[in-house]
Amino acid sequence: MLGITGGIAIYKSASLLRELTFEHGADVQVIMTDSALKFMSPLIFETFSGKPVWTSMFSDKEMVGVRHVEISKWADAVLISPATANIIGKAANGIADDLLSTVISGAGTKTIFAAAMETGMYENPIMQQNIKRLKDAGFGFIDPESGPLASGESGVGRLAESRVIVHSLLTHLKSGRLRGKKILVSAGPTREWIDPVRFISNPSTGRMGFSLAEAASAEGADVIVISGPTEVASPVGAELIKVSTAEEMKNAIVEKFAESDALVMSAAVGDYTYPEAGSEKLKKNGSDLRLNLKRTDDILKAISGDKGDKVIVGFSVETENIIENSKLKLHEKSMDFIVVNNPKENGAAFGHDTNKVSIIDRKGSVEELELMSKGELSTLIIDKVSKLLSGS
Repeated sequence: MLGITGGIAIYKSASLLRELTFEHGADVQVIMTDSALKFMSPLIFETFSGKPVWTSMFSDKEMVGVRHVEISKWADAVLISPATANIIGKAANGIADDLLSTVISGAGTKTIFAAAMETGMYENPIMQQNIKRLKDAGFGFIDPESGPLASGESGVGRLAESRVIVHSLLTHLKSGRLRGKKILVSAGPTREWIDPVRFISNPSTGRMGFSLAEAASAEGADVIVISGPTEVASPVGAELIKVSTAEEMKNAIVEKFAESDALVMSAAVGDYTYPEAGSEKLKKNGSDLRLNLKRTDDILKAISGDKGDKVIVGFSVETENIIENSKLKLHEKSMDFIVVNNPKENGAAFGHDTNKVSIIDRKGSVEELELMSKGELSTLIIDKVSKLLSGS
């Protein structure tokens, strides 16, 4: 249940709702307060949730006396975003005078507040007491960030980014079954430099790897991400190590693999490098340019001898003989399972928020999945990793 209150940060709630429903497949019911309705129409939230937005304890024709009880029981979590000083004060003092505050009263510690308000309001001693009271009682709380505010001032009180809110929500919902486990994830492309301004690379954005890292972190794992150059925001809840070339990625993974319980190798590592790259830009001389490329080291082959009881997950990008080629990689590199991408599929592989894959396990069983968001796919993959680590 997403509760939306009357603050200027309400405009961020639309993208938050879309991320919850599209990226993570959540079933979301929205409640808007009277003040929230002054800022935005319910229509956009009805569009993204696929449900009517609830705004009152009363319908147009009749009183719905137990609606708040039904919602409180139905919801796995109640997320208040943005959470204004008003709703935080009500909840901390047991006030239930509208539909949202009454739902919070019934949902109790299933509730998470993502605070957003002006700095003076946030730092007010009474507000801080209210926040402490809610935290001490077991309610979830997502602290605001520092930055520009609606008043034109800059300070603490800015609503946390949507991905931070979603990660906190998922962590609140998950069982923590990877707590104490160390998960290593590779992500993004590598770059093999020809000269200071040119390189060989591929279209990987890092979204899949970062999403996997966040899914593992939400289950309580200590996560390290080793990533090539990307333009997407760093993963929430994970340590990020940035590299550029295939050699740098190999060295970083070899170093961290020994202390890891599992490796999810989602990076698109370059197969070839140009060992003669110079320090100056190559000039055009009127003729074709020929490069003598050299094979890069296969990272999974390099560490397969040290696998032991660690879980190794690989990714395969194939356009022909897809299953056969991927099965060969699976056994050659001692993987527990391999995730197979075909970039010719619509919405799959590089540059999309979605992916369509097949998963092959060590027994040769092939599970073909439908097109889904990378968030949903990441949850599925991390679930398989968790089961392997637990021996189930």
